[in-house]
Amino acid sequence: MKPYDVIILGGGAAGLMCAREAAARGRKVLVLEQNPKPAPKILVSGGGRCNFTNLHATPANYVTTNPSFVPAVFSRFTPKDFIALVQSRSIPYHEKKDGQLFCDKSAKDIIELLVTRAGEKGVQILLGQKVGEITHSEDSFIIRSSEEIFSAQRLVVATGGLSWPQLGASDLGFKIANQFGLKIIKPSPALVGLAFPEREMDRFKDLAGIHLRVGVSCGDWNLVEDLMITHKGLSGPVMLNASLYWNPGQEITVNWVPEFTVESTYDQLKKDRAAGGRGKFRVWFSERIPRRLAERIAWNAEARGAWSALSDERLLALARDIHAYRFIPAGTFGYRMAEVMKGGVDTREISRETMEAKKVPGLFFIGEVLDVTGQLGGFNFQWAWASGFVAGQAV
Repeated sequence: MKPYDVIILGGGAAGLMCAREAAARGRKVLVLEQNPKPAPKILVSGGGRCNFTNLHATPANYVTTNPSFVPAVFSRFTPKDFIALVQSRSIPYHEKKDGQLFCDKSAKDIIELLVTRAGEKGVQILLGQKVGEITHSEDSFIIRSSEEIFSAQRLVVATGGLSWPQLGASDLGFKIANQFGLKIIKPSPALVGLAFPEREMDRFKDLAGIHLRVGVSCGDWNLVEDLMITHKGLSGPVMLNASLYWNPGQEITVNWVPEFTVESTYDQLKKDRAAGGRGKFRVWFSERIPRRLAERIAWNAEARGAWSALSDERLLALARDIHAYRFIPAGTFGYRMAEVMKGGVDTREISRETMEAKKVPGLFFIGEVLDVTGQLGGFNFQWAWASGFVAGQAV
């Protein structure tokens, strides 16, 4: 049996951050990663360039059942802190939009940053380690991996969520939480497309690939951003963010022209009717929105009758359709298509000062395994850095 001060399960963003901080404080640290290479999700993130943080990240960008937990962690390690690390290694980066920061070259630069910093402090990283049984005595955790048995006074669970199963995602973190009696908020795919109900499939099935900027609302949440129609539902940044706030059975509303109001569209439609259906709004609408989609939304003569004969009531209904297409998604595209997982270990079970489980001294949880999920745009990596840093300062 090999003894360590700290064993970290998971060599991803949160785990490697925690490992370096703990080792810098003189701890003997071991990272056990089940994949053959560290941080596989970093490698594929941001189209291979890793959207590593967001300049505008605040606690308001996160969804959790315990909102008071996030600010205390966030204040300890901010986007500026991680940017300083990137700059210290002369990694070139750029802002894409809305504060989203990406590597100029490759996500490999971020992985090298994390692995090198950890190695400089003596962190040992073992790859290809499938963790089996975990036992706990009064002062140590015993971890049986696929090859060896290790012990440590402190165990950090940085195993990630259930998204990207093709990259080795597992439910190990939840098994550990259950083993030690910690509550789990039901997990679900997040930052993922939403599937059409069957009755809507025929309406949109031949429009896959269309991109446009729309307004989307889900309950009290709303956003104007890019949307993409796929063969099975709606995706793109605005719909991925909507999935964070959507719950099964809830209605989604799409405003195809958020630049206008229902009233202004209705007034313009009446003018277009007087012009024989070839007026300013109809032409503008067909140019702004791909014509195939515009015809599907508004200009279906068989359904609405001759344009010149449409009543004010029918025109008002058309205006409302344009500004509020409503549907109840059949579900999400699933974990294989999800950027992250929503839900996880209940943060009410965790100390916001240390990331340690309140019921189990020496057991820590960080990163995506916790019930804290960020919006699209670098926010989830910032949570990984912050939670990993806080735990690293405490173990």
